[in-house]
Amino acid sequence: MTFSVSNASPEIVEKLATSPLENALSQLPDVKEIKSNSSYNRGNITLNFDKKVDMEIKKFEVAALIRQIYPKLDQQVGYPSMTFSSDPNLNRSPILIYSINAPFAAFEIKKVSEDIIKQGLTRLQEIEEINVYGAEELQITINYDIQRLYAYGINRNDIVSQINESFGLSYPGTVSNSSGQTLFLRYDRQLNDISQLEDLIIARKNNKDIRLREIATVAVEEAEARSYYRINGKNSVTLSVMAREGVNKAVLGTQIKNMVEDLGKIMPPGYDIRLEQDNTEYLAKELDKIYKRSGLSILILIFFIFLMNRNWRYLLTLFSGIVVNLAITSIFVYILGIDIHLYSLAGLTISFGLIVDNAIIMIDHLHKYKNRKVFVALLAASLTTVAALLMVFFLPEKDQQNLLDFSKVVAITLSVSLLVALLFTPAMYSLLFGDRVKAKRQLSFKNLRLRAKGFRAYERSLSFIGRKRGWLVVLMIFGFGIPVFMLPAKWEGQEWYNKTIGSTVYQETIRPISDKVLGGSLRMFVRGVYEKYGYREPEKTQLFVTARLPYGNTLEQMNIIMKEFEDYLSTIDGIDKYVTRVSSGQSAQITITFDEENEKGALPYQLKARLQNKSVDWSGVRWGIYGVGQGFSIGGSNESIPSYRVTMMGYNFDELERQAEVMAEKLLAHKRIQEVNTNEFMYGSSSKTEEFVLSLDPTNIVMNNTSRGEIVNTLLDLSKPSGPSTYLALGDKVFPVVIKEDESDSFSNYQLMEESLTAETGRIFKIKNIGELKFQTTVNTISKENRQYIRIVSFEYYGSNKFGQEYLDEVIEEMENQMPVGYTIEKSRYPGFGQGAKRQYSLLVLLIIVIFFLCGILFENLKQPFYIILIIPISFIGLFLIFSVFDFAFDQGGYAAFVMLGGLAVNAAIFVVNDLNNRSEGVYNRRIIKAIAGKAQPIMLTILSTCFGLIPFIMQGQNEVFWFSLAIGTIGGLIFSLVGIFICLPAFLWQKVKR
Repeated sequence: MTFSVSNASPEIVEKLATSPLENALSQLPDVKEIKSNSSYNRGNITLNFDKKVDMEIKKFEVAALIRQIYPKLDQQVGYPSMTFSSDPNLNRSPILIYSINAPFAAFEIKKVSEDIIKQGLTRLQEIEEINVYGAEELQITINYDIQRLYAYGINRNDIVSQINESFGLSYPGTVSNSSGQTLFLRYDRQLNDISQLEDLIIARKNNKDIRLREIATVAVEEAEARSYYRINGKNSVTLSVMAREGVNKAVLGTQIKNMVEDLGKIMPPGYDIRLEQDNTEYLAKELDKIYKRSGLSILILIFFIFLMNRNWRYLLTLFSGIVVNLAITSIFVYILGIDIHLYSLAGLTISFGLIVDNAIIMIDHLHKYKNRKVFVALLAASLTTVAALLMVFFLPEKDQQNLLDFSKVVAITLSVSLLVALLFTPAMYSLLFGDRVKAKRQLSFKNLRLRAKGFRAYERSLSFIGRKRGWLVVLMIFGFGIPVFMLPAKWEGQEWYNKTIGSTVYQETIRPISDKVLGGSLRMFVRGVYEKYGYREPEKTQLFVTARLPYGNTLEQMNIIMKEFEDYLSTIDGIDKYVTRVSSGQSAQITITFDEENEKGALPYQLKARLQNKSVDWSGVRWGIYGVGQGFSIGGSNESIPSYRVTMMGYNFDELERQAEVMAEKLLAHKRIQEVNTNEFMYGSSSKTEEFVLSLDPTNIVMNNTSRGEIVNTLLDLSKPSGPSTYLALGDKVFPVVIKEDESDSFSNYQLMEESLTAETGRIFKIKNIGELKFQTTVNTISKENRQYIRIVSFEYYGSNKFGQEYLDEVIEEMENQMPVGYTIEKSRYPGFGQGAKRQYSLLVLLIIVIFFLCGILFENLKQPFYIILIIPISFIGLFLIFSVFDFAFDQGGYAAFVMLGGLAVNAAIFVVNDLNNRSEGVYNRRIIKAIAGKAQPIMLTILSTCFGLIPFIMQGQNEVFWFSLAIGTIGGLIFSLVGIFICLPAFLWQKVKR
């Protein structure tokens, strides 16, 4: 909910609007949280409700409450407007942006663009919104001479009231005619020409009419710029196109480009239309990449399987199953309404290897045993993988966005592949192989002899390992790692801990060795990979330059600063474009994108350093220079100065401000902390507000024979107005009317204090004789949460992040001991990768429990499932090693690899255990050997086919966000799981023979 309060400071906004609205809205049921921000001239309130609440009903209730309370609010408060924060339209970006240039006034270019291009594009129903901006509307400007005005005894309000009374439509009343009919009177005083306004009589003096032209000049001109938008430093009108939700943006983008090209041919001479930004281009490239990966994945699988079997019937059986599987999957995807996008298409590509796995196992079992008893194992293996994928539903909503459809597609494909393997694959196998199905395999004497030798060697090895199972467990534990390296150096209040693990001897002498020896692959991964890399977005490399100035600076002042940076950027080769947005005199931003050759090279880093050096020339500006996207997420080294934020809360604003200053003094006592901001903006960086405050002395006001009201009115007449004074209809269009003094644009604080000012009454006075003008720091935003005031204290620590954290903890502990009751302090959590990581990785434990019970139910055994799930941590060792040894980038795809491994690694173990249970004859240990040997070939085929199916996802290198980490982590884990399948699992199943 947003609202405005005209000409008000944050304190006034909070008092007149925010607090009364919060008091009323807190009565609503089901409100979980209320947050508010009060800033200059505006404020906002955010209501968080329970997820199950009907938001349409709540919106109606909120609207009803506002209607009740609004009449009681101050007249300065504008009527609040409401939006849903979950509205997908709030954060959408245009798919295409055009710049339109011509040798004409900007408002004329805008009008032609709207009449031709915008009007033509509205025929496309898939377009949600078309905006044309970059030019201001026309306005009627009245510049008056303050001396003439006062000479006639007139002020600005007199001009406004006279204009409102003299022009426009009015309905004075009704009359009755001779027939008894009641007629409404309408008085039409429409303004048809600007000369009518100039001839308007404002007042009479000495029996003489004072017309507007005698005291002011009137002109129709383009309104003063309220913002600037430039592409590559060029002023132009910009046309942006927004697509409707759910449409094919790539197809729509092509249609729009073709239509704009046709419309450009009927534009007047001199108009140049250029495509400046095409967001569908990136989408088209990614789709093309997905299609290539899919084709390459299928080709690799065909080559691999044919190479292993050299039988076209076997190959045809497998890939006819893939075709049937994808066809049925498409039907389910359509029925369930799953959107087709980059992640869902990639889910299909990854599924190719998984589809083939089930068919390979079924064909192998049919070939050897002539039955379908392997279906129980297939069911268990598929359910474990589906269970792993469904863990995505337990993640926070913002983490589900990309993975949800990906997991749904893979789960559906895998479920369908189970039915295909049970029904279609046996039928196809029987059809293609015919009588060969019934024929028994025949091996030569030489092959039999080699197999016999291999089995005996394998049996002896397992017998030895089975007797030394304890050592195998120890080796597994040390290979995975014991997280002793995560133990803190000290534990407050626990002397036994501080005297042992926290002792100097352990920390300095023993710990460096014990951490390495006991930490295993887990320590290598956590210290060398997980702590080094973070969340990455699959977006273009962009460099942002943001500038903030204190309140009181003008738009033109900010524009001059940004133009200097634009001039510098125009000399840099390798930049695709730089887009400048000057929003106000307080904030501006330049967004820099790079061409393909330099996007992932050194230029983004080099340019960032150059711009940081250049920003030093403008010391009065608060700069923010940072990069996002693939170019800045490569590598992972973070050389930036550690920054910290502390949240302080309380119900008394003044006391909370005092406590924030106390906190700042404590922090500044450390020589590595140079500056502390006690009023950081909650959701971003914001400089402290500095403004001029005029304090009037009542005694001096009386002595100068004036009044506070007279002083305020005089200053308003001399200063620049903040907006239109009224509106007038001229012809068929309504124009804003801006009434201002001739020299108001240049009226300075020096003139205010040093020059004599003449009041409307003719009195002359000097402000410095009756008051004092102070330049001071004030609050620019007042933030509240659940009606508690919030102060964010931020600072940078010039040193190690570890020592900075330790010092901050000490200061927070001191503050907690001395702050009044009811006031709280805690470290703020920055959103991003790692937040909620404990919850995510704890879901892996839940996954293991689910797999244990699934296998226990299907095998009717509680011991065998325990051995099966031991394969999961073994596969994790492979994931740890492949990331840490080869120094690969780890991002959110790495977590998805953990989840995938949790479901895939146990599949081979399930097949072995199922085959063991189906064998009832012979010695138990011999049955284990036969089960392993019988499934060795299909296990190797399934694992290798899955790995080969993932190869296209690693061919783009580790610059590929999400997919590279997912693929390389899964491949490393699956390959290492072979150790668990062929060594650890049979060793645990092995029965010791008493001698």
